Amino acid sequence: MKSLFSILVASTLVHAHAHQHAHSRDFSTALAMPSLLDFVPVFFDDFSGPPGSLPSSSNWLFSLGTQYPGGAPNWGNNEHEVYTQSRDIVHITQEQTLAIIPRLRNGSWTSARIESQDASFAAAPGGRLLIEASIKLGDAPLEQQQGIWPAFWTLGSKFRPDYQGWPAVTEWDILEAVSGHSTMYSTIHCGSAPGGPCNEYNGLGNGGVPFSRGVFHSVGFMVDRSVCGGGKNGTWKDETLNFYLDGKEVFNVTGASLGDEEAWSMLAHEEHYLLLNVAVGGNWPGSPNNATIDGPSVGMEVEHIGVYNSV
Repeated sequence: MKSLFSILVASTLVHAHAHQHAHSRDFSTALAMPSLLDFVPVFFDDFSGPPGSLPSSSNWLFSLGTQYPGGAPNWGNNEHEVYTQSRDIVHITQEQTLAIIPRLRNGSWTSARIESQDASFAAAPGGRLLIEASIKLGDAPLEQQQGIWPAFWTLGSKFRPDYQGWPAVTEWDILEAVSGHSTMYSTIHCGSAPGGPCNEYNGLGNGGVPFSRGVFHSVGFMVDRSVCGGGKNGTWKDETLNFYLDGKEVFNVTGASLGDEEAWSMLAHEEHYLLLNVAVGGNWPGSPNNATIDGPSVGMEVEHIGVYNSV
């Protein structure tokens, strides 16, 4: 059954990488995610469709194999999986959600990675961009999830079509989790590597926050440029990137704290597109081992994803 949230948003639409994270911070007095009443939906998918079908090709395309054409091998992270669009790996469920389920066959891992067709998501000067999704991660025992790496994230649209220029094209990691741990990481990537304003190849992140598995959570991200444009006196230094878990802020970065105007412009002003995937192995989680299992209990399930611009 779809949530009331997804039903309301759908009704509105009818009318309208090598990661090692640090920078932990206390967000016990953090601001709440803004109300959707202040935004207009520009993209929404609640994964309604025949059970067993693939996600809508109008909304999503598949990343296949082990690399982009001309891109870095093993997705630039020494991952083990081969991405496919097999329906036993990625499909609409009986509950009208999207499931991505890693599979192990004859010693080889397969999984799925999808990207939004739309690559134009951005905040206008003086405006805000909000991305929100409801996501559940598999709750198999920790020892059975070594190397499993689910993620909900974005890449700067300048990465298409030649798949070059990372990390300068920038990346927003809204949700990452590794090896079955009940921790969610939120991170940005930008500038040059190694080093640079975003501390590559690690990125700038929140060091992780508690995240219970086996239940749906709201995860969100906002680009806030409301202090600029329209006669307002703010500058790029006053703009913010905000990450949310269940409506509560868990990480933020300002232009001033980044301190690099060119990198900030790519991060906060340029268009991005969405990605969902479950990787297996890689530089951050390490390789799966003999205890790592496949199947739904190590997968990711998505109830809805929405992208909104401020009114």
